Amino acid sequence: MGKDVFTEIRVKYNTLSKNQKIIANYILENREKCVRMTLRELGTECNLSETTIIRFINKLDYASYQAFRLDMAQDVMKENNSPVGDGNEQHEIKAGDSVDDIKNKVISIVSSAVNDINKLVDEKKLAQVTELIERSNKIMFFGAGGSGVIATDEYHKFLRCGLDVINESNTHIALIHAALLSEGDLLILISHEGESKEVIECAKLAKRGGATVLAITSYMNSDLAKLADVCLFSSTNDSPYYTDDMVSRIVQLVILDMVVISLSTRLDDVKTKSAFEKSELAVSEMKKPLTEAE
Repeated sequence: MGKDVFTEIRVKYNTLSKNQKIIANYILENREKCVRMTLRELGTECNLSETTIIRFINKLDYASYQAFRLDMAQDVMKENNSPVGDGNEQHEIKAGDSVDDIKNKVISIVSSAVNDINKLVDEKKLAQVTELIERSNKIMFFGAGGSGVIATDEYHKFLRCGLDVINESNTHIALIHAALLSEGDLLILISHEGESKEVIECAKLAKRGGATVLAITSYMNSDLAKLADVCLFSSTNDSPYYTDDMVSRIVQLVILDMVVISLSTRLDDVKTKSAFEKSELAVSEMKKPLTEAE
């Protein structure tokens, strides 16, 4: 059994050229049909030359179209035998879709993206990130725009573990915090495209002080990915109505949850349990019904 073709396409989607994305979109939308197509037929359907198709499969690390089509056929067979659902469920969301269609398509898109995590984050990378966080003195989270929500969520989880963590939504204050980080500290930056000016500036300031930068992003060739010492990538599924940044946020949450759970099992058990208990106790009064609290 070869590698998962459809996962490979999604993982590398943002590194593809405009014409290569046309091929990728067509294949993801017409999986079973593509399995039976010759190289020439696929080129005709995409209105592109056979040479462009070959460049596309080379980008996915395939030397021949025959090997590519064989792996694609195996993946389609695997999906059709899956109780969760098959690849035909994952279609682009279009205007006029029924509520039921939208529900099924969103579930399919998100399921595919979450399943891609096995390809995106292997156990070595997860262990590397977990060890990096474990040995860090101070940890700062930052994300601009929608990514700031992810940063805040993960800051909250790491804080409950009893770690020395910082999270700041105000850009100016975040830049000051980043500038004050030093060797032994860790800056975790979350950015879908990896091109946000404030995120890039935080990375530069932290590295200038000797801190390590961990990037959570979707774009393998982004400026943030190039600046970071370590990267975790989230796969994307582009659609006019359910954009790749929406999907990437879900994937980023799952990836970071794996990290924090892995970390919590490695930390000193007594210290971690004590931190969790203190955290629960600190907010317990706010969880009581109003009449009971009174």
